[in-house]
Amino acid sequence: MKSTTYISLPQVVRQRAELLVDAGLYGNMSEFIREAVRHFLEEQKIHPTDLAVELYKKERVSLGKAAAIAGLSYDEMLDALYLRGIEPKMEPLTAKQASVELKNAKRLLK
Repeated sequence: MKSTTYISLPQVVRQRAELLVDAGLYGNMSEFIREAVRHFLEEQKIHPTDLAVELYKKERVSLGKAAAIAGLSYDEMLDALYLRGIEPKMEPLTAKQASVELKNAKRLLK
């Protein structure tokens, strides 16, 4: 999925990036930014399970979504939460999530 994000760069950063593009090291500024972001994300030492747990604790994702982010089964995600002293919430966080979970459950039962 492709989307557009607009950012503001400090002038000194933009000028340095433009020099790299002008030198032919990158095809254009977008390519440079994509590569810089990709490199930054690869350097992050956050394990997917830790990321999923943090998002779950902040109620940004459901238990099922946290499991998907972590690459774990639902039961494994429950274990990961319990091992970190986090009591899982066994109900949807919002009415919209409840509706989505019900729709998904019905689809799985077909």
